Amino acid sequence: MQRRKQLALKRLSRIMRGMLLLVLPGWVGCSTMLSAPPVEYQALLQSVETAPDSVTLEIYQLRIPANEPQLAEDIWQAVDEQRLDIEIRRELARNGFQAGVLGGALPDELARQLNLQSEMPEMTAEMIVSGENVSPRVTRRVLQLNRHEPAIIQASDVKDEVYVMVGGEDGIRGNHFEEVEAVYSLRAEPVPGQRVQVRLTPELRHGEMKNRYSGSSDMGMFLVTPSRERESYDQLKLSTALTAGEVLIVSCQASSSGSLGHAFHGIDHNGPAEQKLVLIRLLQIPNSEILADAGNLDY
Repeated sequence: MQRRKQLALKRLSRIMRGMLLLVLPGWVGCSTMLSAPPVEYQALLQSVETAPDSVTLEIYQLRIPANEPQLAEDIWQAVDEQRLDIEIRRELARNGFQAGVLGGALPDELARQLNLQSEMPEMTAEMIVSGENVSPRVTRRVLQLNRHEPAIIQASDVKDEVYVMVGGEDGIRGNHFEEVEAVYSLRAEPVPGQRVQVRLTPELRHGEMKNRYSGSSDMGMFLVTPSRERESYDQLKLSTALTAGEVLIVSCQASSSGSLGHAFHGIDHNGPAEQKLVLIRLLQIPNSEILADAGNLDY
């Protein structure tokens, strides 16, 4: 009787060992599937981290008909032009520009115009390309900047030639440029009070594209990049501090033909004339600025 029990136990032991050999490969496979991915793949799965002093801006460019003065008037009635220094406002007006800051909710008409990008046009088998539809009525661009990185906003297409009248304290002088495009050089820098100082400088880039050297002799590094000659108008540099949600808006005056402002914002084609509005909205201030202000609170 005792011998039969021993034989039964040995037989059961052999059966259990066999079952383990069948199950273990499955366990090994499962552990391989559930283990963490390799280090090189983990880096790809991580969320993108922004620099602690980076600023997030939203840039719109909106074309509105020049022959609808009421539309422009409704927009500019909501704009606070007093946020800009009086001397800059005087120089801007002298050269056909108009600028200011929009705070809070956008005017209804402007909000409707900016929503044009979400409206799907009716699909047709044919489309006639003209000056009115060769480019979208409104464009949107989101970018992140830190205090050391300028950005370029292209305000106009490249034109064969442009004649502009530039006004200053010493009078008005005329300039002629060939192969010219109007751009804004944009810089943004966090300042105390959870604000961002936005600086916008108008420039005309003209002439043939040539390879030019840029860099620093101190660092011993030079870059060769194709670019045009640059005419910068520092006397027209816009500078204002924005809080989250506020919008810096720039355009040209209604009757500004031949001015520098018209060269930047006037659109003349075969159809009705238009003018372009450039809107720069502060979306997000740096986290470091929020934390700095929180640390300065008095309890």
